[in-house]
Amino acid sequence: MVIAYHAIFTTYGTWLPNDPRGSFSKAIYNAELAALGGIQYGRQNPQPDALTLRRFRTATVPTLSRAPYFLNDKTRALTAAALEREVGRLQLAVYACAIMNDHVHLVILRSKYRIEYIINQVKGRATSALGLSETPWTRGGWKVFLDDEEAVHAALAYVEANPPAAGLAPQQWSFVQPLPPRGV
Repeated sequence: MVIAYHAIFTTYGTWLPNDPRGSFSKAIYNAELAALGGIQYGRQNPQPDALTLRRFRTATVPTLSRAPYFLNDKTRALTAAALEREVGRLQLAVYACAIMNDHVHLVILRSKYRIEYIINQVKGRATSALGLSETPWTRGGWKVFLDDEEAVHAALAYVEANPPAAGLAPQQWSFVQPLPPRGV
């Protein structure tokens, strides 16, 4: 039985189906983008170096319908405030959150809401908080169904390690609560 979710959603134009870091996309619907290379299914190991990623991103810009959207310290704080409001409104238990430059991770206890609905609501609230008329988020998101405490702990460790691994400061958000001790 699913006890929690690890939800991931990306900003527009920053994590594409043929991204050299890997993706879980099954198709590329943009012919110009497809011409840059095939799908790199799953997380690639080893991860590409910075130069490879920069070259790929530069090559993809002309294929996009608008500029890629990256979060920075200011927009990260606005996104966190929006997440806090939505978490309160939906009465969610969030155990981990990482707001990266190009994606967001959430570990959320299962609730009365479908995870797809939660992702949509959070993205909508964040778009409003950012003062944007057009969403900065890609459609949908990814979700990992966590069905035991070990999986939840592994997701927490992964999410908490994300910011430092990307050169960002560790993140602590007021809406993130500690996970109850094992077996409780």
